[in-house]
Amino acid sequence: MGTVERKLVVLGDSGVGKTALVQYFVNRVFPESYKPTAGAVPYKKTVQVSDRTINLTIWDVAGHTMKLHPAFISDAHGAVLVCDLNRHASFESVLQWHSVIRNKVGDIPVIVAGNKSDLSDADSCGGVKEMGYTGHRTSAKTGENVDRVFMDLAARL
Repeated sequence: MGTVERKLVVLGDSGVGKTALVQYFVNRVFPESYKPTAGAVPYKKTVQVSDRTINLTIWDVAGHTMKLHPAFISDAHGAVLVCDLNRHASFESVLQWHSVIRNKVGDIPVIVAGNKSDLSDADSCGGVKEMGYTGHRTSAKTGENVDRVFMDLAARL
């Protein structure tokens, strides 16, 4: 059916593991040290979904940019909203990030990644399904469900 270009954005509070998730999905690496993202960094990955080839441009957006730079999400086709399973406040921010997305680009497919499942059994991102979101427990360190998040989203584009 051909090749399509799609833009994804990865959003969430600082320190929830957005960059680690993207780097694991794109390069199969887990960054051992934490360096906050400044602004937004694009990554590229081509995936196959059914009979379609999708060239993804995945924008890893810094966690402090919610009100400062919503332009980073313009023209996005889908979003991964990331929360830290061990910090409930980061889940509450998911709702704010989704509101920013809706205001800027309308209703696009969204998946929530409850990240850092390797650190504990906590689930401070609980309530994802009750609020109507598709979500998965993830670990950028072990790779748990990282591909699933991005491939589920790609299938919805």
